[in-house]
Amino acid sequence: MTAEAWIAGREATRGAAIAAIARRLVASANPLVAGLATDIAGAEAAHDLAQRLGAVLDHRHSPAALADLAVMRESGWLVTTPMEARAMADCVVLVGTTPPDLPHSPPPFAPERARRVFRLAGEDMMLRLGLLRAMLAGRRIAADADLTTIAQALRAARYAVICWSAADISPLAIEMLCRLIEDLNDTTRCFGLPTPAPGNAAGVAQALAWKSGFPFRLGYARGRAEHDPWRFDAARMIAAHETDGVLWIGDEAPSVPAGMFLAVLAPEGSDTGNAEIVISTATPGRDADAILFDPMIGALRFQRAAVPQNTLSPPAAILEAIAALCDQTVATC
Repeated sequence: MTAEAWIAGREATRGAAIAAIARRLVASANPLVAGLATDIAGAEAAHDLAQRLGAVLDHRHSPAALADLAVMRESGWLVTTPMEARAMADCVVLVGTTPPDLPHSPPPFAPERARRVFRLAGEDMMLRLGLLRAMLAGRRIAADADLTTIAQALRAARYAVICWSAADISPLAIEMLCRLIEDLNDTTRCFGLPTPAPGNAAGVAQALAWKSGFPFRLGYARGRAEHDPWRFDAARMIAAHETDGVLWIGDEAPSVPAGMFLAVLAPEGSDTGNAEIVISTATPGRDADAILFDPMIGALRFQRAAVPQNTLSPPAAILEAIAALCDQTVATC
């Protein structure tokens, strides 16, 4: 039977590893709960643990997720879902290196109109977006043939969709795309289709928001929820030695500086960095039932385990066990 946990590179029981993590986190002066590649139950359990510890919460893909969120909450946007885009869009513009996940076949709800798919790329993305917006506004400017073709297609479309990934373009470019979409809706229908960040980032952001009022990059050091995209950046905190205890949830754990405690809860075979304690977990949605954000419908959805197994616990169960031991440790101090 394969071990479920390791302490300092040696096999250990899951209970011993959970107890060791709880002791180290309680003793930490500024703990960090990061990674957060988990389902909704795991996100809620991670939040509750961080609240007990006065810790910081951050998702591994928060830079991309927060870039989209910043534009949405500061100036608004008009977006659709992949399912509706597949059914309705007769013009698709892929910005940057966004993968072409929409078929080129005619949209089922408008079969009389051929679907045209274009790629808008280049190192001078802001310049090209500015030129495109100016052309759509009716200004007579010099532009290359590709940009002219895209502008003409967007004007002629009955239902256009512009796709992007915040991991690929800057927040300012996202804002310009959203304003361009608003401009187009004066005369036709056009919507954005942002690619959600991996690791259930959109679902985790929603769970943390209804628990605290804020998404990730959330801290409880002063006893109340605080959101600071710079101060609570997990990667920055680790590099600047601003944390002394890290609990990482999910794969691709970082290697932390010498003297900094790192524990990892991750599926078997994951990169666990230089973790002192590792506990193998079930993968939500694959090994255990889970509620996850479904990018196709743009909402949370229950996902039954594809390959259910009973040996490994999902992250939520382990986090709840750590939290219970943290409470006991604090009570006996």
